[in-house]
Amino acid sequence: SLEVTGEQFNTQYIVWPISYNMDKEKSLLLKKWMYTSVSNATLDDLSYKYFDVKTCPLGLAGLNCDKNCDPRQGTSDRDGKCICQSSKWTGEDCSIEVEEDLKLYPDWEVYLAYGLFAINTLACLLCFVWVHLKRETRLVKMWQPFFLKFILLGCFVSSASIIPTTQQSEGYGPVHGCLVFPWLYCIGCSITLGTLLSKIFRVYRLFQAASRAQRVMITARETLLMIFGITIVDVVVIAVWTGVAPLQWKRTITSTDHFGQPLSSVGYCTSNYWKVFVTIIVTWH
Repeated sequence: SLEVTGEQFNTQYIVWPISYNMDKEKSLLLKKWMYTSVSNATLDDLSYKYFDVKTCPLGLAGLNCDKNCDPRQGTSDRDGKCICQSSKWTGEDCSIEVEEDLKLYPDWEVYLAYGLFAINTLACLLCFVWVHLKRETRLVKMWQPFFLKFILLGCFVSSASIIPTTQQSEGYGPVHGCLVFPWLYCIGCSITLGTLLSKIFRVYRLFQAASRAQRVMITARETLLMIFGITIVDVVVIAVWTGVAPLQWKRTITSTDHFGQPLSSVGYCTSNYWKVFVTIIVTWH
């Protein structure tokens, strides 16, 4: 058989064994029927119906081949239906391209993240104002406004890391949020944890001095130096991370059609040594 632009041209060779003992008249009639069938295409019709089904010419589809079928993306089957050659294309005539699933954050998730950050910011601001206004009261003095304000500052900075995580790209970047996120998160956590640790250390020194019947004074400068010392470790680790192998936006294709055309992909922030630096930060924290 020969196939040219989707159309088939077939020549059928038929072998029909006839017994030598058959009556000559019947044999003659049978041969006459065979020649007549071939000449008026009866056997060709039977062959196309049961063996080699006729298909519509390239670019056409439908039972009567009266519908369009994109010749670049689809072909007609035996029932006249336009069959797309790739899942990248769809529609009755295979002319509609299926967009790549980029797996981006939906708008409602982004707005939810902004909303949560706004709520946290408002809560930190209200608490900061309340602590400042009540700084002379006995209860707030006991908890020390200086430490409370630093804890609120650390919470605000770390929660601000929500904003860069919502940044994304439909392609291969760049996404600057990948670089900003570790700085905000780690510095915010360092300020909060450093403040709590310095508070605990201050109470420890006070109890230790009391057990010896001694008087000790811990200045705000000493507390700030402790917080600064804890925070500077995170700053050095993040600076080295940014200089050696900064987080960059990467898009990985997760599925393709049989022609290699991408159907879905996912984007994320990554770097060569992110596991090493994350382990160091988690251990330190």
